[in-house]
Amino acid sequence: MSPKPDVSIERRSQIFQAALACFSRRGYHLTTMDDIVLESGLSKGALYWYFESKKSLFLGMFQEMMDQMSQTWAALIRDQGRTATEKLLDSMAFFRSELEEMVPFFGIMMEGWTLTRHDQDVEILLREMYAGYQATMDQIIKEGQANGEFAADLPEATPLVVLALYDGVVLALATGLGTPGWSEMMDAVETLVLKGLKAI
Repeated sequence: MSPKPDVSIERRSQIFQAALACFSRRGYHLTTMDDIVLESGLSKGALYWYFESKKSLFLGMFQEMMDQMSQTWAALIRDQGRTATEKLLDSMAFFRSELEEMVPFFGIMMEGWTLTRHDQDVEILLREMYAGYQATMDQIIKEGQANGEFAADLPEATPLVVLALYDGVVLALATGLGTPGWSEMMDAVETLVLKGLKAI
């Protein structure tokens, strides 16, 4: 008799898709677990088997998206034969393609974060996420400084500022503040970063 297949990954994906649809329609605050049950087509017991609350579902969904992105980015720049400039350009191309798909979620994320901003679980998740992303960008920039590809006198805050530029663009578009399109915004960010690092 063959072993029973593990459907947990499939179920979690089903729940995340349903939650994202509900959050997009009604916002994080107004969405209930019952809404997500109806959208997913699963039973209430099945939903609560995977997530004990709306907050845990939200954090799980956010963490999975960020983990996937972080792992893909790290693999992209792992090649030691590439220069720091090439790794930076690869990173920019990756952000350009991946972050555009996350624009709708960032609006939801900001609402959820605002409503739970004094929540220790949310604070820990955000700090851990940014620490990992910042470490990866810091690695690229320091490598470029050591090789003479980037300016030697860059402030320590540079990796976080670069990431904040991308987050700011996504947030501006998610909240309807950005009037230029995605490509124009990304062009501006890339020009600022490359000139700021003196890579061009």
